[in-house]
Amino acid sequence: MSKIREVLTFSAPIPVDGRHRAEELRRQQATQAKGEQVYLNTLSVSFVNYYLLCMGFETDLNKSDSWNVIQQTLMDVADLSLKNLGLLECRPVLSDTQFVYVPPEVQSNRIGYVAVQISKSFREAKLLGFIKQVETDLLPINQLQPLDNLLEYLEELSQVKFAEVVDNSLNLNQNLVQLKQWVENIFEAGWQ
Repeated sequence: MSKIREVLTFSAPIPVDGRHRAEELRRQQATQAKGEQVYLNTLSVSFVNYYLLCMGFETDLNKSDSWNVIQQTLMDVADLSLKNLGLLECRPVLSDTQFVYVPPEVQSNRIGYVAVQISKSFREAKLLGFIKQVETDLLPINQLQPLDNLLEYLEELSQVKFAEVVDNSLNLNQNLVQLKQWVENIFEAGWQ
């Protein structure tokens, strides 16, 4: 008996404001090839942004290089800044592709990579899956983890970051108490 596993995906129209931004950035590029690259990258980022907002994660498009005209011109970047977590790379793929292209310039300093399949009409997209790290320019789509793993991973990252903030706050509070004691001429044994 074969075991059938249902994999969570997300398909929906690409938000209109994202399509407008993609078209705007495309027109500002010097070549048609660069314009198409920027267009697909922007559609991907916009779609992942929409999905993560629906799932309750805070994003900041203005901190993303992919929303910056100059960065888009200089690099092949499709990053989305997640508040207090880092950058998530949103790589576009067309419907007949078996690989996700991950340029060398974005293979580090990312919390993960999401593959976004853009429809032929450029109006709809589908999240294919994600991976935490890449070490190759061409990532086989069949190596992607299911989308539900992305949500679990981002939730874990959120909890780790929250714990770090709490720990830093406690350390800061302890240092303030020690400074207050020093001002009052109260010193711990061994202090010099």
